[in-house]
Amino acid sequence: MKIIVSATLGGGSAGTWYAIETAKRLQARGHQLWYLSRSGHSALERARSAGLTTVDNIDLEGKSLSQTRRHVRDLTALARLHTPDVVLAHGGEDHLFWALARKLHHLKFKLVRVRALDPKPPKKHLFARWLHRRATDFIVTANSRHFAAYHDRLRLPVERLRIIEAGIDPADFADTSDAAMAQNGLSLPAGKPIVVMVARFATIKGHRVLLSAAGMLKRRGVNCHLLWVGYPKEYPAEMLQRWLVEANLLKEVTIIDKRLPQLPALLARCQLGVIASVGSETVSRSLLEYFACGLPVVATDVGGIPDLMGRGDFGRLVPPDNATALADGIADLLSDDQRRLAMGLRAREYVFTNCTWDQRTDQWEQLLKELVPAQRL
Repeated sequence: MKIIVSATLGGGSAGTWYAIETAKRLQARGHQLWYLSRSGHSALERARSAGLTTVDNIDLEGKSLSQTRRHVRDLTALARLHTPDVVLAHGGEDHLFWALARKLHHLKFKLVRVRALDPKPPKKHLFARWLHRRATDFIVTANSRHFAAYHDRLRLPVERLRIIEAGIDPADFADTSDAAMAQNGLSLPAGKPIVVMVARFATIKGHRVLLSAAGMLKRRGVNCHLLWVGYPKEYPAEMLQRWLVEANLLKEVTIIDKRLPQLPALLARCQLGVIASVGSETVSRSLLEYFACGLPVVATDVGGIPDLMGRGDFGRLVPPDNATALADGIADLLSDDQRRLAMGLRAREYVFTNCTWDQRTDQWEQLLKELVPAQRL
């Protein structure tokens, strides 16, 4: 099958990760695939590194009338060149411009809107209803909240909706040896349980909330050390360091502001994972990584997190933007080593059995077969 994956998303986002991982595995199954992202963007380099054929001469920035005409013209030319059976539109701009190109120029591909990034529900205005109900063949969401929003807000039938979550590759978590850990070039504080949060440095990820929770844990005398792993997005690591100084938490929190070559090896040496997001987590890559490394998790009830957390006793689900609840959850799990270890083992077993990328690719292939009749292939 011929597939164009159109994903003008941020290079470091979980949505881009979802798009690239899905595309890579569909290509490995024998589908002919082209990956379109923003020209000159880091996501294109990531796609190339994954072995994908990229389209780098189309930029879908801007929605003025002249820009829209250019986008529609460029996408129409691309579709006529490659004659795709399906276009997977991962971004809002991708969805809009591919829908216009198909309708205005009577192109024959099936259009699938994929929601694995933006946490906001779909809009309900007249054009949004036309776009989703008349100009789109299918909606794939990465969590049940989005599924329900499309069904309830836009009255889309469940037959045109499907949840295909993100997955893991078990091979990525096979080596957590001392040699793999050494590649990170890090040392961890001895004698204290390590509570880790992996998240970009952005407001929506809840670092401020976790900072308040850390202060509460210190005042309660809870024995732990917090590890914040991420990369600068809205603010640099230096700003987080200033917060720690102001809160008198320099000895309780370590900040790592770089991408680690062997993140699973680091996570395997931690005792508890945390997600403090106040909104986001449409796809929670960190949650899957924590589970795959055998960590129970204290996570906020946002995005797709309850979908996974609700399938077993894997940790604690707490309200977002609630430092007290976050601190309570961390303290509770740290208070019982045996229970915490059992939770982590259950989480690891669950994702290795039910959440692999091979299983997700099976779901994608089943959908593609339903969308495109066999006689067209």
